[in-house]
Amino acid sequence: MLYKLDNSIMSCYTPLVIDKTLEKLGLRDEEIKTFLFLLENGEQTAGNLAKKTGLSRPSLYGFLKKLEGNGLVVESLKDGIKTFLAVSKEKIDALLNQKIEELNRSKSDIEKLFATVQTGKITTSPKFQFFEGVEGVQYVLKDMLLYRDIKTKAYWPTKTMLDLLSEDFFYQLNKERIKRHIYTQSIWPSSQKVDIKKYPYMETGEKFFRERKIAPKEADFSMGYWIYENKVAFISSKKECFGFIIESKEFAEMMSSQFDIVWKISKPISPVDDEHTKKFLEEIDK
Repeated sequence: MLYKLDNSIMSCYTPLVIDKTLEKLGLRDEEIKTFLFLLENGEQTAGNLAKKTGLSRPSLYGFLKKLEGNGLVVESLKDGIKTFLAVSKEKIDALLNQKIEELNRSKSDIEKLFATVQTGKITTSPKFQFFEGVEGVQYVLKDMLLYRDIKTKAYWPTKTMLDLLSEDFFYQLNKERIKRHIYTQSIWPSSQKVDIKKYPYMETGEKFFRERKIAPKEADFSMGYWIYENKVAFISSKKECFGFIIESKEFAEMMSSQFDIVWKISKPISPVDDEHTKKFLEEIDK
């Protein structure tokens, strides 16, 4: 991928290839559209970007912030006006190399896991894993993605979790969860409801592999847990920023029974089912 998409480059890199490459960096369609416009047209103001791309300015600022956070776009001040510029080829190469290194580390971890299984070192004894920091807490939830075609239960303070782990993390997590057919029964506190149009990946329904209810008002909580297989993953709020996984059949069954009691007295929530949620499902199929 190069800085300017001239004819010679476009003959080697089709728009689909470029889109897929950027998607692997965790970008959404609108963010990819914004980045490619800057790549092809050079430095732009937010106003000009909005006009040329057809994206609204409020949304565009969010996309630019994400691109800046990923190191793909830089912001500068020119004659008192903010402008935005796509980074160089070398910077993009560095980002891709970083992703490759992360994948290699993940591959190594999987190989170690299978080696442990094959040598019989994994037993049925209860296990406890503790993690600190945002990356550690993200790992706690990603553990669930090792499974497919399972049913899970989540006692989930959504706003708290979004604040701790970010919208982009949950966008990707739910995308992968749905791909793996991981069904979730989810209970939210009434104080933690979010606008599904803003967070379409939080939608409920058969295609989203999620059923959701709102807990009674007196059942408020800031720490969440997720039950899957014989494991229970606990996540704290941003204030303490830690998580842990307990692997124990008896403990998982006990937590599941307690969850079921609250589930019975909680209020069901109907799907929103609008263009935002439909678009998210379309993105999963790409």
